[in-house]
Amino acid sequence: MKLRLFSLIAVASASCMLAPRGSAQELPYQIFERYLEPLAQQIGMPGLSAVIVRNGRIEWEKGYGHADLENKVDATPDTPYPIGGVTQAMTAVLLGVCTDRLQLEVDSGIRRWQPSFPTDASVRQVLAHASEGRFVFDPTRYVALTPVVEQCLGKPYRVAVADEILERLTLTGTVPGLDLGLASGQEARELFDAARLDRYQRQLARLAVPYRIDRAGNAQRSEYPPYGVDASGGMVSTARDLARFEWELDDDNGVPLSLSTLTKMWTPYTSADGITTPTGQGWFVQTSSNVRLVWTFGHIPDAASALILKMPSKRLTLVLLANSGGLAAGYNLEQGDIANSPFVKIFLRLFI
Repeated sequence: MKLRLFSLIAVASASCMLAPRGSAQELPYQIFERYLEPLAQQIGMPGLSAVIVRNGRIEWEKGYGHADLENKVDATPDTPYPIGGVTQAMTAVLLGVCTDRLQLEVDSGIRRWQPSFPTDASVRQVLAHASEGRFVFDPTRYVALTPVVEQCLGKPYRVAVADEILERLTLTGTVPGLDLGLASGQEARELFDAARLDRYQRQLARLAVPYRIDRAGNAQRSEYPPYGVDASGGMVSTARDLARFEWELDDDNGVPLSLSTLTKMWTPYTSADGITTPTGQGWFVQTSSNVRLVWTFGHIPDAASALILKMPSKRLTLVLLANSGGLAAGYNLEQGDIANSPFVKIFLRLFI
């Protein structure tokens, strides 16, 4: 993989040097674009949507392959995908809103809201996947933050995320739960007015088809799990909507939360005995070439994957969504090192 990675970089760089182009600032985007498609094909990804945001605007975006192979529907930056664990970042923002507006203390014990939680951990530790006193990535424990959000904001989780994030930030392509389009989602549908529900269902009708990739690299149609949404997963979104979510976080305007709270979220957690985790509150945090990286990922095995990488000091964000597991499967992202991703390797090489 490493040899082919650098071969692709060399080929992409050469093709950009030979092609007509605008300013030198545009060159990294052109190289990244020419690199991304062959890498997606090499991994075996039916569809991929990508956006790069800099300084609060979309600088580059692209769709590769198909959202629906059988019907030849192209993947675009507006294609909706389930985003899995990226939902955790939205949960962290909701708890940031609680901190700013309602004085939630994240060092309070999680058992105040979830009495059955297996350890005497704080909300902050659960947000950092450090509820055992050390870093252990465990999405099932993150689910315990659902009642924290609900009791703080006084509404069901999916309504809280719809009101505080989707509506406030105008994320019109994002849906609070895949089940809103399923027969099992009748109770969830009753939480929303007709206009919102119509918008959600129109998006779900455009949902990218999920695929599993066999050992020969062939895509086989699969199915998404029929679950709802909680603090750990279940949201559906588009690359453009997630780009907007990210640039709104970068703006120091207090919406949806204050800069001081956001800074704490993007600071690695340090335990009482001095052990620092690769996580802040709802995000992974690490450093590459003295540049702080803030990132999150989602992985629905044999169905979908998502990756968001931020460089806050550069006001630069990469958003990638796919209708297979190719953005996450095999890269051990749950261990806390985003540099294992070949997509990120090229991005860092070009933009740091």
